[in-house]
Amino acid sequence: MIKTFFNNIETWLASFFLVLFSSLTVLQILTRFIFNVSLTWSEEISRYAFIWFVYLSASYAVKNRTHVRFQFLVDAVPTKLQNVLKFLALLCWLSFLVFLLIYSSKITIQLFNTMQLSPANRIPMYMIYLVLPIGSFLMTIRVIQHIVDFWRKTVRRSAEE
Repeated sequence: MIKTFFNNIETWLASFFLVLFSSLTVLQILTRFIFNVSLTWSEEISRYAFIWFVYLSASYAVKNRTHVRFQFLVDAVPTKLQNVLKFLALLCWLSFLVFLLIYSSKITIQLFNTMQLSPANRIPMYMIYLVLPIGSFLMTIRVIQHIVDFWRKTVRRSAEE
């Protein structure tokens, strides 16, 4: 149960925010063009839902290895060098995500301490920025999982040869 939850957390959360974003956008369009009334709150919330959707989907993409990459560069070198390049890429990615996690956490804490509010809905801005450390953390976990999988496969292959 817990493993299923953790394996699908990005999917469920990203799906929720996508549905929220889409619903609010459709609602805004309907009220504006059919009833000639503009909802002041829906645009801002849909924007923030989209931001959450993007960062959670990025973690989903890391999990499924569907991010953009330069595969032709890796394919152009010998197999042993491919493994080195893949491992270095994972380490670079991990370094970047740890950096992003640390600094996005600092910014989120600063926003929490200052209690800055969004313009239209008066939502605390730290709640919007909280997706940065959450998304970074989830992506970091997924990259660590890829490093462990890569290491196991590489060591197992080396032992068989």
